[in-house]
Amino acid sequence: MEMVRQYIDASKLMSVISLPKALQNSLLEIIVFPAENMNQEKAETKDKGTRVSDIVDSLTGIIPDNGMTLEDYRAERLSKYETAD
Repeated sequence: MEMVRQYIDASKLMSVISLPKALQNSLLEIIVFPAENMNQEKAETKDKGTRVSDIVDSLTGIIPDNGMTLEDYRAERLSKYETAD
């Protein structure tokens, strides 16, 4: 993605954009990105993993099925970390 980065006096920007008083009469750094690319990236990020079924599918298989129950996992973790201080 291409961008433009430039330092400019705040007074030159006043006709284009309104600035807070704290930024007036100072040197500003302006960075310009193409709006199309940023909107597309935001849309892709927003759509990715928003459905619950997609999230559940992505988590399936993380814990291997070795026949242990939740109580077995709990007991294993408690015995492993009970002496940790």
